[in-house]
Amino acid sequence: MATALSKRHITLWVVLLLALLSLWVQRQEDQGLEQSEDGDALVMDYSLTDFEITAMDETGRPKHRLQGESMIHYAETDYAELVRPHLKVYGEAGAGPMSLDADLAMVYEGGESVLLQGEVRMLRPDAHSGHVMEVQTRDVWFYSESELAETSEKVTILDARGTTTAKGMKINLKAGTMELLASVRGEYVLE
Repeated sequence: MATALSKRHITLWVVLLLALLSLWVQRQEDQGLEQSEDGDALVMDYSLTDFEITAMDETGRPKHRLQGESMIHYAETDYAELVRPHLKVYGEAGAGPMSLDADLAMVYEGGESVLLQGEVRMLRPDAHSGHVMEVQTRDVWFYSESELAETSEKVTILDARGTTTAKGMKINLKAGTMELLASVRGEYVLE
């Protein structure tokens, strides 16, 4: 009777061990599927180096031009990463184009929204005076359809008249207007 009981215990342990082993194998397969599904969203479909892309308006004139050292585009999300982007936005006639330079950029929704990351420098020449306005800030969102740019970071504006600082800014490139959001201070030279 003792040997029959031992055989039952051994059989029970073997069945239990097989059940645990099959559960472990199933979990490993499930984790592998999850990782491959996540990996599919990050499949690069193309990349560019030393590139220039120009978007035109309805009349065939340049609307904005994007240059950069490199770009990687991901198919599933229509998302792109750019290194050293230089964006030139052509505004109303008579005003010079505004240029935006950054360390990195993340392009979303096929170019509808762009996050210029790190130090961002904007330059806008004044067609009437010939002076250039320079804006220094960080992390600027640019929306191509509405031609709006905004940041919540510290902003420094340098032009021929002086220096202005603020916390946060919104720029309407179509209208040629800039709104400083908070803590605005200025030092100006009077002639």
